[in-house]
Amino acid sequence: MRYAEIAVNVPLRPSKSDDRASYPLSLTFHYSIPEGMAVQVGQLVWVPFGARFCQGIVVALSDRSPVQETKDIISTIDPQPVLTGYQVELARWISHYYLCPLLEALRAMLPSGIERRVTTTIVPVAAGDEAKEIGLTTGQKSVLDLVRSRNGLELEEIKRGLRTKNVGAIVGQLMRRGLVIKLLEMERPRVRPKFAPTAWLAVGVEEAQKEVARLTEPARRRALVLQALLEAGGTLGLTDLCARVSCKRETVALLVKKGVLKKDAAGKSVSLAQDREQVEQLIRDAARGPKGGQARALAALIAQAGPLELVELYKIAGISRAGLQALARKGLVGLGEREVWRTPRARLPLLKKAPIFTPRQEQAWQEIQKDLAAGPRVILLHGVTGSGKTEIYIRALGEVVRQGKQGIVMVPEIALTPQTIQRFVSRFPGRVAVLHSRLSLGEQFDEWRRARDGLVDVVIGPRSAIFAPLPRPGLIVIDEEHEWTYKQQEHSPRYHTRDVALKLSELTGALVILGSATPDIATYQRAKEGEFVLLELPERIKVAGREAGERLPTTAPEVTSLLPPVEIVDLREELRAGNRSIFSRSLRRALEVALAAGQQAILFLNRRGTATFILCRDCGYVVRCRRCAVPLAYHQMEDDLVCHQCNYRTLVMDQCPKCWSRRIRYFGLGTQKVEEEVRKAYPQARVLRWDWDVTRGKDAHERILDQFLRHQADILIGTQMIAKGLDLPLVTLVGVISADTALHLPDFRTGERTYQLLTQVAGRAGRSLLGGKVIIQTYNPEHYAVQAARDQDYGAFFRKELAYRGEHGYPPYNQLARLVYAHPVEEKGRAESERLSRALRQCIAQLGLANCQVLGPAPAYVSRLRGRYRWQLVVRAEDVHPLLSETPIPPGWAVDVDPVSLL
Repeated sequence: MRYAEIAVNVPLRPSKSDDRASYPLSLTFHYSIPEGMAVQVGQLVWVPFGARFCQGIVVALSDRSPVQETKDIISTIDPQPVLTGYQVELARWISHYYLCPLLEALRAMLPSGIERRVTTTIVPVAAGDEAKEIGLTTGQKSVLDLVRSRNGLELEEIKRGLRTKNVGAIVGQLMRRGLVIKLLEMERPRVRPKFAPTAWLAVGVEEAQKEVARLTEPARRRALVLQALLEAGGTLGLTDLCARVSCKRETVALLVKKGVLKKDAAGKSVSLAQDREQVEQLIRDAARGPKGGQARALAALIAQAGPLELVELYKIAGISRAGLQALARKGLVGLGEREVWRTPRARLPLLKKAPIFTPRQEQAWQEIQKDLAAGPRVILLHGVTGSGKTEIYIRALGEVVRQGKQGIVMVPEIALTPQTIQRFVSRFPGRVAVLHSRLSLGEQFDEWRRARDGLVDVVIGPRSAIFAPLPRPGLIVIDEEHEWTYKQQEHSPRYHTRDVALKLSELTGALVILGSATPDIATYQRAKEGEFVLLELPERIKVAGREAGERLPTTAPEVTSLLPPVEIVDLREELRAGNRSIFSRSLRRALEVALAAGQQAILFLNRRGTATFILCRDCGYVVRCRRCAVPLAYHQMEDDLVCHQCNYRTLVMDQCPKCWSRRIRYFGLGTQKVEEEVRKAYPQARVLRWDWDVTRGKDAHERILDQFLRHQADILIGTQMIAKGLDLPLVTLVGVISADTALHLPDFRTGERTYQLLTQVAGRAGRSLLGGKVIIQTYNPEHYAVQAARDQDYGAFFRKELAYRGEHGYPPYNQLARLVYAHPVEEKGRAESERLSRALRQCIAQLGLANCQVLGPAPAYVSRLRGRYRWQLVVRAEDVHPLLSETPIPPGWAVDVDPVSLL
């Protein structure tokens, strides 16, 4: 007998005897495998769980079971495993390191929509025995009437319809009376392979091309006839004309019938019946390709090199159903239903030629080549913005593919995927999969399956793309590795992509390349200490003759160690000079110069909206979210007030709700306000805005980037999503409207984040021989992060920041864990946080953990979110796991190991 250890997809609940008890993180159950059933690790299966059926994931197989009695697995859901063996091991590590249930770690690796559940449907028994209904309670009658009115209803729908807590018990009573029965049904999958009516070539390409030539021959001959008459001055003898173009008299007769040609009275010569311009247009039309629907359909199928959906074929070829069936009867085309891949396509122009490496790039590449053969290692590629890191990634991927392996390329933002896809698809055509949340469920599912089935060489995407189920991973690239968006913060498992990639490297032997112009402090420290290989690219590449959207040089690149000059503007001095505009005098002049030269500019402000808060100037009332402890921001385009935490929206008010004063004023600044001011100051400029408010659509990022690359806009205004990795050759000016948005927040990483954002956004300027300039406006020009960004000196910033971290015991000198508890009642939240705080401190004393501290409890920075009061504890230690693994953490607590923010 074989047994399977299975993580079952059921809600985890603590023991009823103690509602504060925690549950085991690696909770799994053992089942026996029926004789003849093939089960593999990583496979999805149906299993009985109590009185219901549930979905589960097989995490191990064995010949023995640790429990005496086991139930049989019901069936497998998919013959292929949904997870690889190394992914199951990776999930176990995530569960242990990030202190989350194993099931949550496993589910993070599955594509959206693949999970299914078993629904419970309550069906009425046909009426007939009225004695069974005697003595029914009001609640029982309500349930029975509702089920009968709908001729059967899901149990969850009954609960929602009656809003009664004991519906389950009532249904059981009705079942015992024989009035209803319970049916267990498997929910229909939310996503599955797509099948569509499709056409494909049923013959070889050569035979299809011969048929296209045969079908288009009459049109070609007619064009030759017209061309011959034009060259002869408009008239030729009929015999002479047919001899010249090797055509039959019927071809000429057809043109006469259509009124294009005319014969003389004797019928021995022909001449043009239309003017020269009309005839030339007819010749051009004939030269454009197949005119008949059948010929166009065959040409389209030849170009597709594979099956084509009929909807697309009708659109491309203009062929009728009858015409397509005629091709099928001839044996030229196959018709039927086939699976079609829902593949997202990059709409930017493709570039196929590899650029020439600079000496520094070549040196780094030689080191990486050695490491590709040396086993699992980690490389930090520290290169200034525009130093050619992406081309090194592509070269490394090419080598990995030649070895028969595959690679994952991580980007920090969905905004970066269009341009990244463009570069990689150019070099690996047809072998790139894209994974991110803006794809439809079907597209995500198909891209995931292409990766699982080994049909791609490269997977590209943000954060969750690290879980692509590649059969043979050989390289993991994390571009802009410093970005906080690589950390999952919203829900469990709260993993960091970089650390998951390092563990994945251990499990698979893949090489990891971490790339950044502003590496994370802890990453750079590990590289300096020799734990990672450190490669430097200190020179920026500039290429002559680059046009908007063109990426690759045709000549050797020019290199320079000079990044664009950065000017710091003290906004306090601007106020003293009487300038109350959001634009300093220096920035205003620079914008005028860039616009006059036909170049592009970026204006950066890491805050969206028009005004950040609304204040009554009589009583001081600030309009706040009714569910969160934050002020509402004013968004002028939508003309409403918005909470940037929970997206609650309300109408703009013209009176104070507290004192009824009309002296309501708007304060603060956001990207919408910047856009308004730019349009006022530069009405001739074409302006684009790129922030969360305008990128909610599926292809919004790609559309905005494409517009800007094509120079359909002169000024781009945006938040942090425009600061990362974009290659915009015509941008010669970057203006930072305010460098102070995050500088004084109560978080130990604010200095680092400010430096990284300023340096990264500055790197968008001067990426071609046009040069560039950066202007940073700030009220804190003396801050070390601003100074280092001005001097573009990562070394100076690193030393200053590391000294600050060491003084306060922050990472990389210690590890942090953040524990957050939320409750609708503030006092209950406080009491629970104090209880856990005492338990943690007691555990520290019992275990004798030196250099381990618990900070708090204290209200979180946003103390109320979505109607729940939030309290937090912070554990600081060399290693937080001995304490947190020994202290039971009750349900309701969000545990974040290695948080990227304490806000």
